[in-house]
Amino acid sequence: MSRNEPARASDLVDRRLRPVASRPRNGQAPRPVPIQQGSGWQALSVFLLCLLLLAVVVLGHLALRRLESKNREIAVAMATVERKIQQLEASIGFDSTRRQMLLGMRDHILEANPRVSLGDAFRYAELALEASEKYPAVDPLLLLAVGMVESGYDPEARSPADARGLYQIWPSTGRVLVRALGWSYDDQILYDPKKNTEAAALYLDVLFATYNDPELVLAEYNGGPINAGYYRASARALAPETRNYVPRVLALYDHLREEFASGIDAGAKPTHRDGQRDGKTLGGEGSRD
Repeated sequence: MSRNEPARASDLVDRRLRPVASRPRNGQAPRPVPIQQGSGWQALSVFLLCLLLLAVVVLGHLALRRLESKNREIAVAMATVERKIQQLEASIGFDSTRRQMLLGMRDHILEANPRVSLGDAFRYAELALEASEKYPAVDPLLLLAVGMVESGYDPEARSPADARGLYQIWPSTGRVLVRALGWSYDDQILYDPKKNTEAAALYLDVLFATYNDPELVLAEYNGGPINAGYYRASARALAPETRNYVPRVLALYDHLREEFASGIDAGAKPTHRDGQRDGKTLGGEGSRD
């Protein structure tokens, strides 16, 4: 082993520890590596901007939903108001028509019985209209015609056959009707205008359900079921009163319907403005013979 070998080994060690500088190729200078500064802040800024845009979108969506909800509430409120206005208009129209009906019926009752008071005539008309509303098969004008022919709207009327009250109901028939209405029967109850009117309307309603023919309904109302059978068969045994009664009531009923259909001028009839007419009062029971 030569003397110079240790020195060569140390030289090799020194050479390994010495940093090796890159040598330029083709005589070019080394390119510096650029180091980007601040790239973390830019990413954070972009992230925050995205969050801001997302928040704007969410808030806009929520505001739009609130606006749509508010519009629906307004639409529902407007529909409710419109419905109430229509109901009010219908109610006003119905009340006006009903009052005209009452006034027209009142005037016909005054014509049928000039001695009845103005207040009583209106009350009898109101009772007839209320009864027909309870029993829709019964036209109030038919009830009016029956009352005009039967008793001339005298609540104290009593026929030779013992029919009683405004609508001339027999006690035997009245007993069944009054009990069906839940009232206690006595001999004077058929003279009560309210109870007599409702019993008559119930009776007519039952007869219409039985016959569905106004002529047969009136024939039985006037003379009983046997008389209705005679009327249907045009039998000679039909009571003369029923033979005249049925066409008389129907003719009056047709006249009333035509008159009321063409419109009633409640102020045109002078009967309720006659200060000298017997029974002329503002209400309560009028004077009667």
